[in-house]
Amino acid sequence: MNKVLSAMAFLILVTGLNAEIADTGVMHVEKMKEEASNAATKEKTKISRADFMKKKAYEEAKERALNNDVNAQYALGGMYYLGTVTEVDYKKALTWFKKAADKGHVKAEYELGYMYYEGRGVKKDYKKAMDWFFKAASKGDTKSQLFLADMYYNGKGHGVNYKKAYYWYQLTADMDYADAQYKLALMYYEGQGVSKDHQESAYWFEKASEQSYADAQYKLALMYISGDGVSKDMKKAKELLGLAYLNGNDDAEEALNKQAWKVPKPSEAIYLDE
Repeated sequence: MNKVLSAMAFLILVTGLNAEIADTGVMHVEKMKEEASNAATKEKTKISRADFMKKKAYEEAKERALNNDVNAQYALGGMYYLGTVTEVDYKKALTWFKKAADKGHVKAEYELGYMYYEGRGVKKDYKKAMDWFFKAASKGDTKSQLFLADMYYNGKGHGVNYKKAYYWYQLTADMDYADAQYKLALMYYEGQGVSKDHQESAYWFEKASEQSYADAQYKLALMYISGDGVSKDMKKAKELLGLAYLNGNDDAEEALNKQAWKVPKPSEAIYLDE
């Protein structure tokens, strides 16, 4: 009898335990669902709050811009340009950038120049682009200086003027802009707007090469191969061509093959000797 009772007690115990486990499993699943739902709600609240803050910033900027706040006018132009709150609207962006630029806001002057350069919200006009870039460049805006140099170099706006291109490239090259350093090296090499000087050209190619500028690495490699402006150095030439190839220069592979040098694989790191 006791054995029967013990067996029955064990059966009841196991049955209850299984039920408890089952209940716990259901509760766990329900808890997970609840946590997921709460997380989704919190995320939605975050997004809603972010949208609310953007809208509030837009409304404040618009109110201040209408009251002739130059920084707000520039900010509002940026909002319309990027479409951060409203739909992208280049014409409205141009309007507000123009209001800020007319008050001498240097970043607005650059943005206005860029919009005329690209023809965004207005008909493309290189002369007007150059005029606005010049205003900003004269106040030290490096992006405007680089655009201005490129326009003088390529003859966009007021015709080719190597001397003015050299002037603006020199300023931005000294600020460590690799593109300007490369262009300056080309001008020294060809004698454009400045006396031809291959040693100075090599110096600026080197500066741009240090910033992984592929075309500069390629040009400098050729100078080391021929001993043009630098002492002939085939080891440096090989390293530079390898770097130029890995950094995307289209002519480096042919130059490597011409010298019977191995074309490096993307996984192979190359380091120039210091």
